Amino acid sequence: MAWGAVAAVALLAAGRAQAAADAGAAGCDPNGNQQQMNDCAARDFRAADAVLNIRYGEVMKTLSPQMRVALRNEQRAWLKGRDPACKRASKANEGGSIWPLVFSACLEKSTRKRTAELDRWKGREQQ
Repeated sequence: MAWGAVAAVALLAAGRAQAAADAGAAGCDPNGNQQQMNDCAARDFRAADAVLNIRYGEVMKTLSPQMRVALRNEQRAWLKGRDPACKRASKANEGGSIWPLVFSACLEKSTRKRTAELDRWKGREQQ
């Protein structure tokens, strides 16, 4: 009987976790209220970041060991600068409900630009 109660609680908790995940995914509405638009911007940035990470891995596989080090250093420097640059770009909206949208949109744009820049590294040999 005790095992049945434990199983029931586990199923209930799993159902609540799934409902919370579904609610987060459904929070995005580009024509909705500010929070819903903010959720879309955050989702779009996460998608762009995922593409960047995939492209980075693909490009790294084409490089000589020396060029991998160079790209890794460049990527780290870019990452250190991206967020502060977007914070500066969205400063005028700081404290407002639109700030997360502006900040996430900047992160997405910067990340997509960086993804395109990675292509120039493909197959590069030590120079």
